[in-house]
Amino acid sequence: MRLFASALRTTVAIALLAGCAGNAGISNVPVPGYEGVTRVAHPISVWDDQAPPLAVQVLHELVRPTKTEPTSGTYISEFDSGDLYGYAANNKANKGPICTVSNVTDVNDVAVDAKGNLMIPDGGAGYLLVNKGPNMCGKSLAEIADSYGQPSDASSPNAATGKIALANLADTGSAPGSLSICTAKGGCTVNLTNGSIYHAGGVAMSNSGDCWLNAKTSASGGDALIYFKGCKGGGTVAKGTKSTYYGGIDIDNKGNLVIIDDMAEVAYVYSGCNPTCKLLGGPFTLKGETFFGKLNSTNTEFTAVARTDGKVDVYSYSTKAIKYEYSFDKGLSASELPDGVAVNPRSKQ
Repeated sequence: MRLFASALRTTVAIALLAGCAGNAGISNVPVPGYEGVTRVAHPISVWDDQAPPLAVQVLHELVRPTKTEPTSGTYISEFDSGDLYGYAANNKANKGPICTVSNVTDVNDVAVDAKGNLMIPDGGAGYLLVNKGPNMCGKSLAEIADSYGQPSDASSPNAATGKIALANLADTGSAPGSLSICTAKGGCTVNLTNGSIYHAGGVAMSNSGDCWLNAKTSASGGDALIYFKGCKGGGTVAKGTKSTYYGGIDIDNKGNLVIIDDMAEVAYVYSGCNPTCKLLGGPFTLKGETFFGKLNSTNTEFTAVARTDGKVDVYSYSTKAIKYEYSFDKGLSASELPDGVAVNPRSKQ
């Protein structure tokens, strides 16, 4: 399956090298062998950076661990890198990655499900890649074509057998973003839209099957938290949120939402939001320009990526305080736009 993905990326690289010059928008090209399926040929990051041509990235291959990797750690993605890095848990000593998944392109965020399976929204190829957990950097489990747009974030209680909420930063043909509902076997078969979505940012699916999408509302900014009961329908914009700009979402073990405001560089904690939110804590100041952040399984730590600093910042977490503890950055580069984060095992919700 990974060999197909490599060939698919080669096709994208050829298309980009032939015609990406001067292309400031999102365009789409067909997926070879899949009639009617297209992918975003010139993807963007959640900060609206344009992805570079993929000529270098297609040289990467999947790097499998030579030994059994641990069942806990932190995944970090860089938008302009073809590599996804796995770090050991509690990396206060700032050690480098313990494993790497390569042959990925234009990844905004990454996620793990409740089983430790890794979800990689590959924005360049237009696929959601699922790697087997709970061991870090496990083998490929599924490659799910996303015909609706550029996948940028994902959430699922069980990506191998259950529903997956897949945020599309932007849809095909430069249409506003959306929320796709997918499965490993059936693919992406439902696409949910809402008039408040311009770009779709962070997404979270609860263990009970509800979805929240944090959206940028216009080209100039704005924020809307959209609640999809049962991960169905047209969604309802939540009331009572304080954010001025969109960002990532996670769910703590009490069912509270932890939401980042990228513009203000702060995080909020809310209960409810179905659709009325109650503010429990925040704004809590983050160290740098941060879009995505994730909780650990015990909800004692919140890990986020400061893109402009090129660092991973780890904070203590409670609904009353998110406080900085330490950072690590070995193996990362600010110029590669570090962005996404997943903590394995994830929050128990």
